[in-house]
Amino acid sequence: MTALLELDGLVKRFPVRDALGRRAGAVHAVDGVSLSVAQGEVLAIVGESGCGKSTLGRLMLNLITPDAGSVRFGGDDLVKLSPAALRAKRRDMQLILQDPFASLDPRMTVEQAVAEPLRLHRIVPRDQERAEVAGLLSRVGLRPELARRWPHEFSGGQRQRVAIARALASRPKLIVGDEPVSALDVSVQAQVVNLLGDLIRDLGLTFVLISHDLGVVRHVADRVAVMYLGRIVEEGPAEAVLSAPRHPYTRALLAAVPGHGTKAPPIDGDVPSPIAPPPGCRFHTRCPFAEAACREAAPALTAPPHRVACHLDGRLPPAAPRAERLAGGERLKRLQSFFRAPGPQPGVPRP
Repeated sequence: MTALLELDGLVKRFPVRDALGRRAGAVHAVDGVSLSVAQGEVLAIVGESGCGKSTLGRLMLNLITPDAGSVRFGGDDLVKLSPAALRAKRRDMQLILQDPFASLDPRMTVEQAVAEPLRLHRIVPRDQERAEVAGLLSRVGLRPELARRWPHEFSGGQRQRVAIARALASRPKLIVGDEPVSALDVSVQAQVVNLLGDLIRDLGLTFVLISHDLGVVRHVADRVAVMYLGRIVEEGPAEAVLSAPRHPYTRALLAAVPGHGTKAPPIDGDVPSPIAPPPGCRFHTRCPFAEAACREAAPALTAPPHRVACHLDGRLPPAAPRAERLAGGERLKRLQSFFRAPGPQPGVPRP
């Protein structure tokens, strides 16, 4: 498949300043990320909050400039384009933000918000804008007569549909969705996810989904990249990564998903500071399987299609099946035993 988007060695660091305004370090937000996204593919980027997912998504669209590396879209390096050429490219790249309550201008009606990219990129003549907006609203499941209303008159799910319609207005080739359903009620999330899946299929869109919800990722993604502290630690076909994870961090993320069916050792401790990330494998401070090599050298990603950056690849113990849910009476006995028992002793697990 032809690659529409190619990232090579992307690095982005944000300066940190002390109370006197002097530079006191830098946040290692993205550190040497290389990825490609094929035409018509859905790539999901997953990981804990603060791992660099959103920064990577903005680097993909050149909304922020990388400190090193290249972003090639349709064969052109976005970092090297002139402002005029980059503006022309923006028609083919759109972003759906997480919070629909903040992403829409409260001073613009829905019709004005959706029509704005039509005018900026001259998609249709001015006399056809209203019909085009009506068609876009219908495509995302909203009645065209709602176009004259203001954003505050809509629910969260309806606002996100408006944001999706606005992203589709320029007829893009690539859409980056930064947690597009995480701010919505659970009852609405499935509707919007199904809508996105239908649009991706019907319009042949290339979609990058940034999410921490592995249930959503499993539903729509063709390929998954797992990030930790600014680096990709595992990447490959969604079925392979989600059913047979090879990195301890990916295993722990999946074990936290209800109903996934496997369990893994818990992740201990807090995420290290991105201002001073640990040497070697950045996950070694929380990894239950870490060895001396993990603390000394950063592992490189293996060859595709299922890539993993782990010194222990192929030597991890198999993931254990999750224990069956206890019957009500047995669960009550366990709880009673727990509350009657004395506090835990060092090195002795709780019953």
